[in-house]
Amino acid sequence: MEDIKKPELIFALAGPIGTDLHLLAQTLEESLSAFKYESVVIRASKLIEVACKEELAKKIADAKQDERIKLLMAAGDHIRQQTNKGDGIVPLIITNIRADRKDRLERIGITEPDVPAYNTCYIIDSLKHPHEVETLRRLYGNNFVLISGFASRGERRSRLGNVIAKSYAKTNEDEFSESVKSLIEIDAKRDGDKIGQNLRDTFPLADLFIRVSGNFKIALDRFLDLYFNSPYITPTRDEFFMYEAKAKSYRSADLSRQIGAVIVDSDSHLVASGCNEVPIARGGCYWPDMDEALDNRDYKTEKDFNAVKKVEIIQELIDLLDREKIVKLPDGKSSEDIVDELIFGKFKSSFKNIRASNLIEFGRVVHAEMNAITESARRGIKIGNGQIFSTTFPCHMCARHIIASGIIRVVYVEPYPKSMTEELYGDIVSVDATPSATDSGSDKEAPKHVVSFEPFEGVAPSFYRELFQAPVRKDNKGYTVSWNKAGSVPKIARVTKVHLELEQAFVKAVGQISDVGLEDVE
Repeated sequence: MEDIKKPELIFALAGPIGTDLHLLAQTLEESLSAFKYESVVIRASKLIEVACKEELAKKIADAKQDERIKLLMAAGDHIRQQTNKGDGIVPLIITNIRADRKDRLERIGITEPDVPAYNTCYIIDSLKHPHEVETLRRLYGNNFVLISGFASRGERRSRLGNVIAKSYAKTNEDEFSESVKSLIEIDAKRDGDKIGQNLRDTFPLADLFIRVSGNFKIALDRFLDLYFNSPYITPTRDEFFMYEAKAKSYRSADLSRQIGAVIVDSDSHLVASGCNEVPIARGGCYWPDMDEALDNRDYKTEKDFNAVKKVEIIQELIDLLDREKIVKLPDGKSSEDIVDELIFGKFKSSFKNIRASNLIEFGRVVHAEMNAITESARRGIKIGNGQIFSTTFPCHMCARHIIASGIIRVVYVEPYPKSMTEELYGDIVSVDATPSATDSGSDKEAPKHVVSFEPFEGVAPSFYRELFQAPVRKDNKGYTVSWNKAGSVPKIARVTKVHLELEQAFVKAVGQISDVGLEDVE
């Protein structure tokens, strides 16, 4: 058993600031040891710090925690800007992996350059840009796993506030509430910067979503058992329903994105579903095997009506301001020129951050959640005290219908920053709090005055089929097969050397990254 060569693995973590990802990495390392894996934790922030010039490195080392975090964020973004890539930090990570692998192999007398570090897992703490995930997946294939950890906003704010207060030798975390708020906003996505830090779009790419609070080791160990081919683990209800929602999303021909939703009644039966799609007369949406004359989807009209209408509205406003002499347009520029600059030109990044750019009222599609609700109404199905699983956080228009329908629990994967749900209905919704009594695994009565909006926990829909497809469960005599951690191998990862050659291109890229100076982050 000790001689089993198990594939080299790359596990990366992602999570909003204030989540204890260091604890998650430590727990993951401990849990992997039961599978006879040695783990190496790679702190991305340490690699960024090493890539700084002496003056900046000293300032980071001496800074209080709030300033230190901001400097490291800025330094990381500067590296991305140097390379003009969202995955600009990946070469630093890969170089670190290669150096450790070389040392590890030399200690056991192996000097050949094309040998992987068997029975070794590199844990990257943590990734902050979707391009980093895409690059590492492309490089390591099925040997790469992304785990997104999270905690409630209250827990994250409190933990971050405590860390900052401690660095100032103070006990009142409330003194640093503004710093905490600022760091959380920058961490989610730096305004107007495509290749800057962007946790918001990185987080949903995970293979596992896990709440890093309480005894989260149970959920982590379950995932690892499943990943290492334990034959007797089946999906939770939440995992099953979110997989169904994701499958439903693939029906959409929307020009922007595919979203799916399913409704589960109070007895946990799936009773209705929907995706974001243009409706047809007499209910529902178009199917490709129907009369083509009924196909009125957006791609048939060759435009996204909401996007086109938004341009018209902005131009109407600018025309009004110019006509009434409220503002004067620059010489030689028309309102159309100004709109082009705002929406498509040099002001595009700034314009995206204002509410006017996020209008969603003029689309022809019925949103996935509303599609599911209207399906249940059309079929006369009760959904009061039920739950809705959506691949994306509902917009405020969907939220009002969800609330009015009597649904008491909303589970989502992707955040949706345009949603004003909490702002409009803050007195009757609970967003991103600790798990409520409405959890599908709970027998407690749910609070009657609040609708709970909760982030999804469990195996991601994108990883569902690979992990839950059953291996051999019985021998030829009909008895169940035995399974143990120490003798198990990953279900889909493979012993391979392909990545070793591919890594070399990233090692060369490190030479193109110059050290970050103080002037680069101020």
